[in-house]
Amino acid sequence: MRAAVTLAPSALAIPVLLAVAPGDARAEAGACSGDDPPIAVVVEGATPALERAIFVDLAAELARTDLCARLEAGTPPDAPGARPARRAPAIARVTIRVAPEGVAAVRVDDEVTHKRLERTVEVAGLEDDGRALAIAIAADELLRASWVELTLKRRDAAAPAEPVPPAVRASVDELRKAPPGAGAGAGANEIGLRATVAAYGGGQVQLGGALFFRRDFRRDLGGDALPSLAASVFVYGREALPASAALGTVLGHAAGGGASLSVYVARTARARLGVEAAAEVGYVVFEGRAEGGASASRFGGPTAFGALGVTADLDLRPVRLGASVGALAPFLMVEALEGDTVVTGMGGPGVLAAMGAGVAF
Repeated sequence: MRAAVTLAPSALAIPVLLAVAPGDARAEAGACSGDDPPIAVVVEGATPALERAIFVDLAAELARTDLCARLEAGTPPDAPGARPARRAPAIARVTIRVAPEGVAAVRVDDEVTHKRLERTVEVAGLEDDGRALAIAIAADELLRASWVELTLKRRDAAAPAEPVPPAVRASVDELRKAPPGAGAGAGANEIGLRATVAAYGGGQVQLGGALFFRRDFRRDLGGDALPSLAASVFVYGREALPASAALGTVLGHAAGGGASLSVYVARTARARLGVEAAAEVGYVVFEGRAEGGASASRFGGPTAFGALGVTADLDLRPVRLGASVGALAPFLMVEALEGDTVVTGMGGPGVLAAMGAGVAF
């Protein structure tokens, strides 16, 4: 048996895994109990389902720094005719007004700094769960923006009008510890593993895995911008299924690395779908196992592929699940020969599929 290296034109699909916002269980962890000082949340103009979804997602965001949320009716507790509050007074009041045309107005009345901040969020075209998460993230960011001055250590910085509650102090301490830009990029990086199956037109079928690092160029899946981009780099190792020949068996061992770019074009709050292009370079070794007195050899050569495929992600943050499948073809391929007959090879059009999980940070 002998092997040959052949040049050929071509295409590959390397997967990139996805991201996801936590579910209702996280919100329960962010709900207030007892005398915990809450963030009061008021949602106006939304359906009951959307109101609940906004509160669930906002409570989950606040729970990241041990803050809790309390859903309230629209009448401020200090308004004329309002019933006296029997619960712990709110640290801040977040009022969200959802307009029919798909615009949400978010206002924060902060009792710690006595500030009022406002912003609008475009959520037209999103599903209800996507709208809820986008609005919740905007409200969380606006609230923490009100506390930014508490992180300052200038001599002329004004002291807070009221003592800073421990929960707010803890949240501010987290902001101090975070590196620049950490708030905008939380969860934007991901590292993980995936299992891969590659089937080549030349007859080779390889099973293996890949270690990848991905950078997502959005803060979170709940953002309102489409398309969104993610890029990844990876290294892989794959073993070929034994290929039978008249005079024996051929084994294959492949390793290499590459990069991919994913463009996401559709999503919900916790999942997204996109197209992906990738390039991969590597090295494959074919090893002959001769039978019946025949001679065998071992031969290796470089490989190069390109690919185009579909990728889908599901975010269970901090864990992200992902899968992809795509069409591949070689730029540079290696084949194992028995005489002039191709026994197996990484040539011709093929398919690459992958599935795995990563951790966002």
